[in-house]
Amino acid sequence: MLTIPNFRAERCVRYRYAYSACSRCADVCPHAAVRLFDAGVELLADLCQSCALCVAACPTEALTEKSISAETLLKIAGETKQMTIACAPSGASGDAIVPCLGALNAMVLADFSRRGIALQLAGTEHCTACVHAAKGAESIQWNLAARNILCAAELEGVEKWATLTLADSEPRKTGTTEDELAASRRHLFRRIVGQGAEIMAEAPPAPPLKAIRAAAPFIPERKEVLNALYAALGETQVRVARHAAIAAEDWVIEQGCTNCEACVRACPTGALQLLEDNKAWRIVLLNERCVACHVCVEVCQPKVMRPRDAEYVIANKQKARLLRSVPRKRCTTCDRLFVTEGDSNVCPTCLTDDEDFAHIFN
Repeated sequence: MLTIPNFRAERCVRYRYAYSACSRCADVCPHAAVRLFDAGVELLADLCQSCALCVAACPTEALTEKSISAETLLKIAGETKQMTIACAPSGASGDAIVPCLGALNAMVLADFSRRGIALQLAGTEHCTACVHAAKGAESIQWNLAARNILCAAELEGVEKWATLTLADSEPRKTGTTEDELAASRRHLFRRIVGQGAEIMAEAPPAPPLKAIRAAAPFIPERKEVLNALYAALGETQVRVARHAAIAAEDWVIEQGCTNCEACVRACPTGALQLLEDNKAWRIVLLNERCVACHVCVEVCQPKVMRPRDAEYVIANKQKARLLRSVPRKRCTTCDRLFVTEGDSNVCPTCLTDDEDFAHIFN
């Protein structure tokens, strides 16, 4: 039974940064079932058709659907070296049935090839007549293109990637018409009325409105899968063509940074981290955690965060890379440590106090 994707607010970049303009899930939804607001998104149960395209589009996996997770599909595959995945609307038969083939993200598709499992995707001939319309077909091609980029990486000593084909499908066996109608009615009832845990996880109550909301860092499944693709190569760089469906990015911080730390606080995965000691204030990038959600770019007020390379990204785990380092000094007036790029030995607070006292007593 297809269900509405679960939503976890603390993973959503709109929750992490109240002014984020991210609309990936809404843009890909063919049924206008996603409502955006400043603390996340709401899936409208009376409009959602359970295609799960929004799940594949979300880089932080704030939206999830168990049937299309790597863990679920790999359990179904077992020890086999060939597997057919079919979409539910087409009625095609397969080892696994998913809401829409476009909901299979590029990292999962590439992982099957890395494991030597030849994949067949059945039901694509139904796209033109599908209730999910052009959005489903576009998402399939989008993720296939990104999968091909990942599988085209030149990996010396690594075996050839297993194939992925679009298979001619056959209708799968179904129950009686009466059974199908009953299942359809149950699904409709649960969509309209249900608040069951299996349909939609209730989002945690939003705290008072703040531009940046704190939450524990995490690594989405797709990023773990991507990290595993080239793990055998160690830290040998694997550069792949940039693609929005690939959960990887390389950042630089240009001149003009105000050291406000907003990028670090807004990052949902902990890819940007702040390291401090008595001598320096540093921001480092852990590329094995970055999913290219771009919230750091949105929250940066001086607009000094930018991709390191316009055409390529490094897709495998590397050593932490220093993005910015600023000296720290001890204020000669208040004895506190402060960050400065200048020659002053007095912190900005004490400098301001001196100016204020001068205005009062002069």
